[in-house]
Amino acid sequence: MTGSSLRYLTKEGFRNVWTNRMMSLASICVLMSCLVLIGSAAMVFLNIDSLLARIEEENVVMVYVQDETTDSQLEEMKNQINSLGNIKEVEFVSKEKAWQEQLDTMGEAEAEFFTDVSSDIPLPDAYKVTVDNLDYFDKTVDELNGLDHVDIIRENRDLAQRLVAIRQGISIISIVVVAVLLLISLFIISNTIRLTVYSRRLEISIMKSVGATNNFVRFPFVIEGMILGIFSGALGLGLVWGLYELAIKQFADLLASLNLKAISFTDYALVMLGLFILIGVVCGVGGSLVTMRKYLNKEGSEISDV
Repeated sequence: MTGSSLRYLTKEGFRNVWTNRMMSLASICVLMSCLVLIGSAAMVFLNIDSLLARIEEENVVMVYVQDETTDSQLEEMKNQINSLGNIKEVEFVSKEKAWQEQLDTMGEAEAEFFTDVSSDIPLPDAYKVTVDNLDYFDKTVDELNGLDHVDIIRENRDLAQRLVAIRQGISIISIVVVAVLLLISLFIISNTIRLTVYSRRLEISIMKSVGATNNFVRFPFVIEGMILGIFSGALGLGLVWGLYELAIKQFADLLASLNLKAISFTDYALVMLGLFILIGVVCGVGGSLVTMRKYLNKEGSEISDV
């Protein structure tokens, strides 16, 4: 196919979008609606995942140190913890700081009583360890128990296991929901495109009857499918963005009362735009090619039926 032919067929693809604007509009609306459903479901699951991640960060392991441990041993112990792997953060909590925090939670009279009874601090030094991956929580706790100068370890193993189970469940549900929505989208889109191609079967038959090759006939439809996919992806992203911001505004008071914060849509906008356009182009081009096959095989038979 020559360069002039490509330019001509590309122009034909753009012209077809406008000439058949009602069917083009229908295809865009259907595809955009499907993308909005997929995008909305994705944002819901991303927010749930963000909430779980925030809860996981609070599920720390407190490693209490033996009283006779020296400063140099404390520093060495910190290095050992960091070298274990699966450690996101290590924070040293001195017994003085921990005791003051305890006093701050008490009433004034109660705090004064404890400080008057004894000047000794009844708490040990500790390391506040944040685990990176809860899937290896048990292994990490066992490794921490094996370190020198460890007195006791306080951890919430049951919560960690529940969080892992919830995250796995959410991941499976999100994949299934998005996959089902995508299959439904493909089914609806293919039927919409089938109607579009059927309404232009005479045009295809005429092109075939004058000797046009299958690729020559297909190319304008491929360009048309790409245009419809790009438009649908961009419009779908804008609609999902608007609905998401509206939902955040409507539930702002509820989120604030629960001390929750919704994720920013802008962090995922470019990725979602790329995926939307990709899905739109694949559906538009793929649906056109698959649906056209039956008409291309008829040569020019449709002319005799008109």
